[in-house]
Amino acid sequence: DLRLYDIAAGTDRLIPITLASDFEHTRERWIPNPWSYVSSIHAAPEGDRVVLTSRGRVFVAPARQGRLVEVTRRQGVRYSDARFLPDGQRLLLLSDESGEVEYWTAPPNGIGPFTQLTTDGQVLRYMGVPSPNGQWVAFSDKNHHLWLLNLSTQETRQIAVSRRGNFGKLAWSPDSRWLAYVQPADNLHEQIWLYQVEDGRRLPATSDRIDSFAPAWSADGKWLYFLSDRQFRSLVESPWGARQPDPYLDKTTKV
Repeated sequence: DLRLYDIAAGTDRLIPITLASDFEHTRERWIPNPWSYVSSIHAAPEGDRVVLTSRGRVFVAPARQGRLVEVTRRQGVRYSDARFLPDGQRLLLLSDESGEVEYWTAPPNGIGPFTQLTTDGQVLRYMGVPSPNGQWVAFSDKNHHLWLLNLSTQETRQIAVSRRGNFGKLAWSPDSRWLAYVQPADNLHEQIWLYQVEDGRRLPATSDRIDSFAPAWSADGKWLYFLSDRQFRSLVESPWGARQPDPYLDKTTKV
């Protein structure tokens, strides 16, 4: 709206402006590629359902025959990054209903109350990763802080701060005792760290001399797999003289 403020009187009024238009952007229209609007998709622990987030709304779809559930129906609220908690009975999602982006839980069948988990949001939060035992949620925010949320007490604990950018992938060990995460080092290389929940220890799992990322635990929790850019084999044969091209490293990433 365009308004006019009267300084002497201390009042303002709306300037009535009529815009002649066909208002094409407000008409109902078909979307040719709905998949492009899906911002996140996660499977249920049993693999029988998937939860999809699209344009601020959350849906649960069956893997086979069944009912498509529209979980979120409240207007004026934007939801994001919904996923199942390990018990399969609740959804973890982000919502701006309170005015800040906070974590909530919701029933997957769309029937029942929503429960707000956090109330201390100050900046944008990113998708949380629940631990396998359903006790913790690890997440980062736009201030480049890494947090743990206790689902039982609904208390948050700051566990790391990044000075060079946001955190990368978060991965829980199968026993929920260790959290692996990617943090940019001071030289901007991606480095994998380990955090032990019980005593708060932080240990570097990889060096900061090369990029390492995408951590994933083995099923027994004894091994940590990751990708790393440490394969340096040039397609251009040496020596590299004044009239030779530079070394060409095309396949640096290995498991």
